Amino acid sequence: MRAYTFTENGYTFKRINKKQARQAYSNGLTVRFCPCNLRPGSPFRLDMDINKINQNCAGETFDSIVNAFEQYNCRDSETGKYTAFYIPVETVDRFTGETPTAGTLGTVEQYAYSYMEG
Repeated sequence: MRAYTFTENGYTFKRINKKQARQAYSNGLTVRFCPCNLRPGSPFRLDMDINKINQNCAGETFDSIVNAFEQYNCRDSETGKYTAFYIPVETVDRFTGETPTAGTLGTVEQYAYSYMEG
């Protein structure tokens, strides 16, 4: 897996592996799907946000959604043969969970929960 991050609408998205994406989806978080050879936000717009709370994904398993996505979008060597997964992340103070300041002792990267509100 190639490490890749990108910024869109003020949110930073980080590429994660399939196991992490399955856990995020199971916990009700939004995961962005994109064919592995394309970059999210490209003019072709084959990327899509998946959340099990959405009406179109309710009752579907993670694997069935991935299989359907790959069947229609990951067909050749140009787009790639598998799905890449991305989640929005933000850096926060590791002790308070708030935006880091000059006096912050350490930071940690976590899911950007504000992305689901927007």
